[in-house]
Amino acid sequence: MRQALARVALAVTSLAFCAGCGGAPSAASSAAVPAAGTAESPVTCDLRPRTAPGETTSWTHPAKSFYDPSDKDIPTRTSLDHLLVKDDALVIEYSARLPEASLKALREWTYLQTATVALPGPDTPAVRAVIASTELVCDGVDTVRLSDLARDRAFGQVADHGEAG
Repeated sequence: MRQALARVALAVTSLAFCAGCGGAPSAASSAAVPAAGTAESPVTCDLRPRTAPGETTSWTHPAKSFYDPSDKDIPTRTSLDHLLVKDDALVIEYSARLPEASLKALREWTYLQTATVALPGPDTPAVRAVIASTELVCDGVDTVRLSDLARDRAFGQVADHGEAG
């Protein structure tokens, strides 16, 4: 119950701060959907299918769930691809230019998730979240939509993948 209340609080906090998320509305957001159970969300998102990356050979599991822009030990692309293919993870790349309130909401939301890693990425889009089969691109932080994407994973389907390379 406490975790459910924390998730609701984070969703409300995220939506309250997303007006200042630092991204311009996307012109190519034909699949934009308002956040469930709320008024029209000021964050615009586009959900699209993606092709899962291929097999990876040299990878390591990340040491933590959220990486700040100042962190030096950011996971490599190969390690992120491994997480997507073998660990059924959610990988989020966010713009380091997001306002501190949005970064805080994303950081707190990430720590409540299973098999989720957030790290700084390109400045645009503001947020790009992927699972093996789907990509969500947003012009700000919307934890309700991130939660929806996280629920699309097939937990319990993690592939046997041996030791890190």
